[in-house]
Amino acid sequence: MVVIDASVVLKGFFPDEEGHAEAQAIIRAYAQEEIELLAPTLLPYEVVNAILQAVRRDRIHPEKGQEILSAFEELGIPTAAVSWQRAWELAYAYDRSAYDGACLALAEETGSKLVTGDRRLYNAVRDRLPWVLWIEDYVSGSTAAVSEVSH
Repeated sequence: MVVIDASVVLKGFFPDEEGHAEAQAIIRAYAQEEIELLAPTLLPYEVVNAILQAVRRDRIHPEKGQEILSAFEELGIPTAAVSWQRAWELAYAYDRSAYDGACLALAEETGSKLVTGDRRLYNAVRDRLPWVLWIEDYVSGSTAAVSEVSH
């Protein structure tokens, strides 16, 4: 099982994002049942908010936003509740948002790797939390790389 944050999902839908190919490889591996994904219950809200922001900033048209949301919903990425106390502790310890704390807490609670495309989150924890992986550490389309992370 691999825990992902919203940045992984969003990079998969925005071709101009750093890590786009890697995000698509992760999503493709999930769709082909090569890996299991999990995210905190706040994932859909983060995705909706990011798409709203992209529309408001004229980065994408509202219709494209609706397409992305439909495709995201079809993925059916499972979500799980986390200990909000632990999410707070991790967010506070690493000077991150509550959202990042929730992703960290879920990965910690499930004993899973957390894959992120959020450079600030990764940089804040990489020296102390080796189970947090940068999305571009994946080899695009490589099942071996994805399988490595799922173990």
